[in-house]
Amino acid sequence: MREEINFYLRKEEYGWLSNFWRSCQSDGLVDYSTNEHYYQAEKARDGDVRIWIREAPNAWLAMNAGRSLRKGKELRDDWNDIKVQVMLIGLRAKFMDEELREKLLATGDAIIHEDSPSDMFWGKKGEDMLGKLLMQVREELRKDGGTEK
Repeated sequence: MREEINFYLRKEEYGWLSNFWRSCQSDGLVDYSTNEHYYQAEKARDGDVRIWIREAPNAWLAMNAGRSLRKGKELRDDWNDIKVQVMLIGLRAKFMDEELREKLLATGDAIIHEDSPSDMFWGKKGEDMLGKLLMQVREELRKDGGTEK
């Protein structure tokens, strides 16, 4: 059986897998402090709201701001259709960082799970989408010339 990696809090051994992990990443136009900032900012229909979320002092505030966007008002109409792709784009940008890329590749073939106590979409108690996307990015990095450990 393959090893399993569970992560949730930044202070834990695999906390660097968390979207709350501070690591500057770029979408090609602007920089984000965390992947959470990027993901939550992309939810906003309005550019000023997107900037406010992007510049939130920490990932927790960015998350709460993004979650407060109302359907039919501030939230993009297409959000449910694109949210997985947005997360994937953000993860690819996050793991452009050399140190994080090497850490992800060093997980080998381990199954990765976000061990969220409540998230039924991204966490392992639900659809486990964050873990699936992290493993997809790891495989992409291998194919793009990353060194497997």
